[in-house]
Amino acid sequence: MLKEKERVVYNFLAVLDAILAWISLDLALYIYFGHYTFLNNKDSIILHLVVLVIWFLLSKIFRANEIYRSRPLSILLINVLGASIVGSGLLALSVFIFNLHYIGITPIAYFGGISALIIFQVKVLFFSYVKRARRKGFNYRNLLIIADESAMGFINRIIDKPEWGYRIVGIVGDEKKFGSLSKKLTFLPEGTDIDRVLEGKTIDELIYCKEKARMEDIFGLLTSCNELGVIFRMSTPFFNMLSNKTHLHYFDTTPVLTISNTPMDYLMLKFKSVFDFLLSFSIITIFSPLYVGIALGIKLTSKGPVFFKQKRVGMRGRKFWVYKFRTMVTNAEDLKASLMAQNEMDGPVFKIARDPRITGIGNFLRKTSLDELPQFFNVLLGDMSIVGPRPPVPAEVREYQRWQLRRLSMKPGITCIWQISPNRNDVSFEDWMKMDLEYIDNWSLRLDFVVILKTIRTMLRADGK
Repeated sequence: MLKEKERVVYNFLAVLDAILAWISLDLALYIYFGHYTFLNNKDSIILHLVVLVIWFLLSKIFRANEIYRSRPLSILLINVLGASIVGSGLLALSVFIFNLHYIGITPIAYFGGISALIIFQVKVLFFSYVKRARRKGFNYRNLLIIADESAMGFINRIIDKPEWGYRIVGIVGDEKKFGSLSKKLTFLPEGTDIDRVLEGKTIDELIYCKEKARMEDIFGLLTSCNELGVIFRMSTPFFNMLSNKTHLHYFDTTPVLTISNTPMDYLMLKFKSVFDFLLSFSIITIFSPLYVGIALGIKLTSKGPVFFKQKRVGMRGRKFWVYKFRTMVTNAEDLKASLMAQNEMDGPVFKIARDPRITGIGNFLRKTSLDELPQFFNVLLGDMSIVGPRPPVPAEVREYQRWQLRRLSMKPGITCIWQISPNRNDVSFEDWMKMDLEYIDNWSLRLDFVVILKTIRTMLRADGK
């Protein structure tokens, strides 16, 4: 029943996307030509029909018509932008096929931007309404979770996000190992008959969330869920190893599951490199007056060079010079030894809240992350990427534990998951390393796009140190 309802809702939202695209086409043509073209001639009818069909299909292909319970709006934005870009290209192709050259490319470009803006805004309003309804107890789903103590973080996330619309009916596990959760939720003994629970209670989804999965248990649960029409979900640490790095390799005719510890999609990695180069070149060109202004500010307010360069460790241990706007006094490294007792970071990283070595303008540059701007030159040189683990100094790397060295398996970046964390100034060194490994394990162009958007938000907040 749930799947049938979802299918109806998703089809309705796909139709809505097509209608909004139709309206966007009229707006674009009106802005360009100065009058409405709504079905007033054969060419207009052709274009509107093409838009209706294309946007209905693209909405489904890019999953822009789906209502996400637990995904951020940034994913929805990416889906809408993808559909708009591809749709605009297909519309331009249709103009060529139907010999409508007089229309031109400009109104199609207007259409792409207008459709993306209108569709995304409507979806944000709709999603906001749905989230408010879920917080009030509507449109929820009942969950039965089979878990061990490794799932506590996952369960707490569900509890803290009422807008996801999930209600935990019960947890099958050892109640003593779940701490304060035992007072908030209903626990069932580990030997509970799952079939009887599924048959006797209203359960929409069953989630298996154990660190050590037992295949015989999983097969039994899958069979029960299939028979009763219950959605089965599974979470295991093993999935982190599979993400983006798994493929079948053949030794002659024998298939072998191969797992790499770094992203392996050659085409997407090349696209990332091209994107890094183009974006860096654009930023340096567009913001060149800002570069000059910061340089003058540094030169007029403190003695010493404008730029600070430091040897850093890049991909797989390669050394390179990283460039930043100077934010400290020229003898900062000599003063570091006398300040080590005030270090607020654990591990090999040195950082204190009120570093006396930082200049007046340097404090502003650090808070806004503008001191990192020269690193776009590092990206142009190929030593760094826009998004990736921050490049460490050699002294830090020498103190790394073995598992932490894997963060060097990907090209370092100007920004990373750690830098967009709301409490990044309080993140421990070990958690920082885990964030970098999480980025490597889950890398995608979509993730890079999300990190870049959140980096801009972090810069505007100016809460760096």
